[in-house]
Amino acid sequence: MVSEDEVAEVKEGDTIILAPKSSIFSKIPPKSPAFYNPAAKLSRDVSLKIYSAYATLLGVDVTFADVLAGVGARGLRVAKECQRVNLVYLNDLNHKAIELAKKAAELNGVSERCVFTAEDALVFLAEHSIPRSRFDIVDIDPFGSPLPYLPAALRAVKRSGLVSLTATDTAVLCGVYPNVALRRYGGLSLRCEYGNEVGARLLLSSAARQAMSINAGITPVFAHASRHYIRVYFTLESGASKADENLGKIGYINQCSKCGYRESGERRELCPTCRARMHNAGPLWVGTLFSRSILEAALRLRSERPKPEDKILAIALDECDLPPAYYTVDELAERMKVVTPSVKDVIGSLRARGFRAARTVFNPKGLRTDAPKEAVEEAVLGLK
Repeated sequence: MVSEDEVAEVKEGDTIILAPKSSIFSKIPPKSPAFYNPAAKLSRDVSLKIYSAYATLLGVDVTFADVLAGVGARGLRVAKECQRVNLVYLNDLNHKAIELAKKAAELNGVSERCVFTAEDALVFLAEHSIPRSRFDIVDIDPFGSPLPYLPAALRAVKRSGLVSLTATDTAVLCGVYPNVALRRYGGLSLRCEYGNEVGARLLLSSAARQAMSINAGITPVFAHASRHYIRVYFTLESGASKADENLGKIGYINQCSKCGYRESGERRELCPTCRARMHNAGPLWVGTLFSRSILEAALRLRSERPKPEDKILAIALDECDLPPAYYTVDELAERMKVVTPSVKDVIGSLRARGFRAARTVFNPKGLRTDAPKEAVEEAVLGLK
């Protein structure tokens, strides 16, 4: 057990977390004696809103599995702050981490709503793969890629259940190592201004293909990224017809190496605008990344004073049905050799011309639009 002198109480939301002091004061949180990442607080804040919204829409007793729980930062917060979630399973192979999570559950008064296990994640998921043992929500938050856990996670979640995946191998997913992405995720990544979106779409396409192997499909709910991770949420839907539908949502994003033109769909070799060579990302998910119904339900849960996670979810709702491959005003201005305008002004200009445009959760300087590249450039030039 971790000694009391090595442990600190951390308050996140309404929840007290017991974490090793070494995790709190280290730039890179160590795995030993137990893992806790304070920098992931906003990610947990967002997930709580999504889980609460999903549970509200489900309208029944909801079970949640924090498969790689560490000290239980996410699972304990779900037990304490998501009133619609009735039972939370916290699992981690590190016995010291689970002991800290148990003590924190007592401090928060949620011990009766928590089940603790210290097993290998794949063993834990396998034990819950039969119908009556499956979970409504499964959270996979590992070091590196979540793909080793994905097949077991899909078998441990109920049909129409929610799965969330975190990937921290961002160099692979965002284009630094495209061939590793092809080997690991089944599609080429792309180093570009929207590389983190490409990473999220590669992760979702991997999930969709894995679901197809069990005659199921996925419906994305939410996706976002930071410098350190990419995180996606989706529901698992039964039936070969849903799997076939997903097939039509896997394609490519093509980016011109010269003029910046981009499109999604079939793979293209030459740019239709300037005939330069196209860079290709994929195969990957080219469908929507967000669920309007769950985002709306999540925003209905916000308090009178909106929090950062509410702003993120509101941005996602605005960009919900817009095409893949966002723009950043920095890249546009640099390519056109003009002063960088504000994102707000470019969006306003595009909307005034009759196009749809919105910010994106993937980049504070990014915008997503259905306008053609020429119209986006004209909007930037008109604001110089």
